[in-house]
Amino acid sequence: MNTIKIIRTASAICLLLLCLQSCVKDYENPAAGTTGELMTLFALKQNYQGSEVTLGGDVTGGASKIQGIVISDKTGYNIEPGTFVLQQTFTSSNSAGDITRGVVIKMNSGTADYNFGDSLVININGAKLDRINGKLTISGITTDKITTIAPNKVPLVRFVNQGILGVNMEQYESTLISMHADVVDYAVGTTFSGLRKLKDNTGPDVYVNTLPTASFAGTQVPVNAQFNGIATYVNESGKDTSGAKKTIMLRTSADVQFVSGALYAGFPESFETPDAATKASYNSGTNLITAGTGTWYLLQAILANTVLSDKFNVPGKQCIRMQQNLTTSGYVQMNFDVPNGASKVTVFYGKYATDARSTFRLESSINGGTTWLAVGSNITDMPDKGNKQASWAVNFTVPVRFRINKVGTGTSNNGRLAIEDFAIYRN
Repeated sequence: MNTIKIIRTASAICLLLLCLQSCVKDYENPAAGTTGELMTLFALKQNYQGSEVTLGGDVTGGASKIQGIVISDKTGYNIEPGTFVLQQTFTSSNSAGDITRGVVIKMNSGTADYNFGDSLVININGAKLDRINGKLTISGITTDKITTIAPNKVPLVRFVNQGILGVNMEQYESTLISMHADVVDYAVGTTFSGLRKLKDNTGPDVYVNTLPTASFAGTQVPVNAQFNGIATYVNESGKDTSGAKKTIMLRTSADVQFVSGALYAGFPESFETPDAATKASYNSGTNLITAGTGTWYLLQAILANTVLSDKFNVPGKQCIRMQQNLTTSGYVQMNFDVPNGASKVTVFYGKYATDARSTFRLESSINGGTTWLAVGSNITDMPDKGNKQASWAVNFTVPVRFRINKVGTGTSNNGRLAIEDFAIYRN
C-alpha cells in the first residue's frame, strides 16, 4: 500500500446564523452589520428581497462601503468578463463556525483587473444589488470606487457535501468550497465544458460549471475528485434562484485534486443510524453498532447529537463522539471489508464544543482486522470551530477495512473528538 499524500482543508458548519448577527466581532474584514462607512456582506445580502435594490442611504443604514478578499481567478477564464467574486469572513462567538459570505461584483466600465487574494474596499453607494442568472450581484461599480488594501490574503475554504448545499446554499453562495464527488456522466472523451453533474450520495444535484472560455474547458473529466471552487447558482432561463442549479465554479485546473475511483455505494457513512440512544456509553457490551454501511466497532466512542457542540453535518442530526483524557486508544472501526480495494478515504472531524484538541490517525487492515497499519501521519490540527475534512490518497488493490484511532495521550491536549461522514473510494 502506498500513502500518496494527505490534506486537510477548512470547513465550517454554519447553523442558526440568523441568530448570530449580534455575536459578531472584528476579523480581517471588519464590521458587524454596519460600523461607520463599512457594511458586512452578511448584512448587505439581507437587503435583497427578490427585486433590484439601489444601495446607499437608509437602505444600508448609512454605510457606503464593503470589504473583502477576491476569491475568483481571472487567469483561468472561467468567469464572465468584467466580473469578480468577493468573500468576507468574520468571527462569531458560536462554536459552530465563523460567518462567511460572498457576492459577485460586476464592473460598469473598465476591466475586472483584480487578483486572487486581493483585499479590497469597494464604495457601493448608488450601485445596484440584484440577481443576474441566479447570482446575487452588485453592478454599476467603476474602478475609481475600488481600493486595494493588500495583496495575497488567504481566504477561508469550507468543506461541504451535496447535503449541506441542499439545505444551506444561501450561506455558501459566492464563497470558496471544496467537495469530493463522482462525475455522473464520466466517459472517455467527456470534458469539463458545460455543466457536469456531481454525485456524493448525500443530497440534491450539484454541478461543476465550466464556461467554453475556460483554460481547462477541453480537459477530460475524472471519475471522482476533490473539486475546489466558488459556490454559485446558474439560472439559464431567469434571474432568481427558483429553478437554478447549484454549481461549483472551478477557477483553474489546479482546483481539481485527489483524483480517485468512484465512491463506494452506501458511503459516506453518516452514522445517522442507529439512534443515538443505542450507543450512549463510551465502553459497554460488545461496542458494536449496525450502521448504514455495515457493522462498526466503537470503543470509547458514542453516537452523539448535541447541537453546535457535536460537529455533525446538516441535514444529518448525529455523529460519533470519542472520549477525552484517555491513556489508551479509542476506535471508530469498520467490522467489514470493502471488496474492491481503495484509492481514497475522507472523513470530517472536529473537537467537541470548546474542548482541547486531540490526536488521531487513519489505520488500515488487509487481513480482516487482525493487524492494523497507520495510513499517513497523526492529525492534530483540530479546528477551533466547526469541522475540517481529512483526505488520504491510498492504493489498495485487495479487500480492505479502515478505522480511526484516537491516540491516548492522557490529559494533555486530549479533548473529545467528533467524527462524521466517513467515505471510501474504489481503486
